[in-house]
Amino acid sequence: MTRRSCAIYAVGAICALLLVSGIALMVAQVFRNLMQSRLKKEIVLVEGSRVFESWKTPPPPVFMEFFFFNVTNVEEFLKGAKPKVDQIGPYTYREYRYKDNVTMVDNGKKVSAYNTKSFVFLMEKSIGDPAVDTITTVNIPLWAVMNKAQGFKAFFMSMMIRNSKSNLFTTRTVHELLWGYEDPLLERISKSSSDVGKDFGLMYKKNESNDGEFVFHTGEQNYLDYGRIETWKGQRQLTFWSTNESNSISGSDGSAFHPFLSKDERLYIFTPDLCRTIYMEFEKDVEVKGIPAYRFTPPRSVLASKEENPANTGFCVTPKECLGSGVLKVSPCRNGAPVVASFPHFYLGDNKYVEAIGGLSPQRRHHQTFLDLNPTTGIIVRASKRAQVNILLNRIAGYPDTKFLNETIFPVMFLNESVVIDDASAERVHKLLTIVKVVSNFPLAIVGLGGILLLVFVILLIMAHQQKTSAEEDTSYTPVKEKDEGQNGTYIGMTAKTEQ
Repeated sequence: MTRRSCAIYAVGAICALLLVSGIALMVAQVFRNLMQSRLKKEIVLVEGSRVFESWKTPPPPVFMEFFFFNVTNVEEFLKGAKPKVDQIGPYTYREYRYKDNVTMVDNGKKVSAYNTKSFVFLMEKSIGDPAVDTITTVNIPLWAVMNKAQGFKAFFMSMMIRNSKSNLFTTRTVHELLWGYEDPLLERISKSSSDVGKDFGLMYKKNESNDGEFVFHTGEQNYLDYGRIETWKGQRQLTFWSTNESNSISGSDGSAFHPFLSKDERLYIFTPDLCRTIYMEFEKDVEVKGIPAYRFTPPRSVLASKEENPANTGFCVTPKECLGSGVLKVSPCRNGAPVVASFPHFYLGDNKYVEAIGGLSPQRRHHQTFLDLNPTTGIIVRASKRAQVNILLNRIAGYPDTKFLNETIFPVMFLNESVVIDDASAERVHKLLTIVKVVSNFPLAIVGLGGILLLVFVILLIMAHQQKTSAEEDTSYTPVKEKDEGQNGTYIGMTAKTEQ
């Protein structure tokens, strides 16, 4: 065997080795599993991990927008007419959030923290000045008091309401409605009841505050537990609702999700403002700043009626608490106040709630809550939490001003809490995903190289065969025929010359 032949067959052997090795690695997913194992160890809530600092102090800016519903026909509504509202907003605040009092517990398997938030107004992103702009809306403290003081108490409370000159509707500045004002009725009640404060606001005492202590799983034992809530305020179960399922505290607080997400799974998120756990399901693939993401959204079934979704029966503490689809009465965790939660403009709710209020127009683009998560890392690349505060208005015996009212779930305000990953964080995610892709696809590169060498091997074989054929043709000969008598041959015959 010549040296050239040895080289050709060596190329063939290497080619076969690369192809077999590459295909074996691809089938076994060795490098992919290796990369996943590495990420699972790095995406944990422990000191020094890749994500711990950004979990404690998230770098992307969060914005909180408030939109109010200004009532334009109060007198007509009190006489039984359909209410009409105008949406006013946004009034935008930069939301600063960080984890406070972070402590490792249970031998480092869990971590406790307080989610502290503060808000700073941004005039450049707002429609007007909250200290100047006024809104006419439902007098929430008055309605809360009337709902609690019924029966024989209604007579005495009616007199107190008249003396405080309180009305069913009130006009206040946006700042007052959000951050608090002294209510004349509450001020009178607080003198005789120490557990009642004199101030009220939708966001009262929520600036520079927290929702209580959370204990989270770090994810070291099981990556699926990363960021999962163990307890809230020392409890594993709520006490507001009528079933264990409804009272369950499960899932994330919305700030951390495990890596390697599946399109088939449900994401559970505990929301203290709603006093319950909700879930989100995959909707579609999206891309944010070049980062691939899965969009998860809450389906209609989350706030569906018990008839439409029997699993929601537990949120009906009494028959009076049972409403239609798209709304949730949260009175049990709001000291009995007739507060109803929904998505903005009753998005995903029954049409009757939309049609009962003039000026509403639910739209998916503006009113849907969603989470865009990178499936490899679980990192939030974009999110928007949208929720609406409503008050249940109806006729209450003992309060004459309510005698002409039709039962109405009246919208007061909705918020849009949104975030988009910042450029620096996006760049880090890009680099990480590139490394993951390169390492995971390394066997494919081996197969590709083996394929190239296979092509080279085939070409070399063809060339070698052609050269061998050419050489054989050059060294071959044609047999010589004998010269026929009386004919000139094809060669000079060496014969003796005869004498003439």
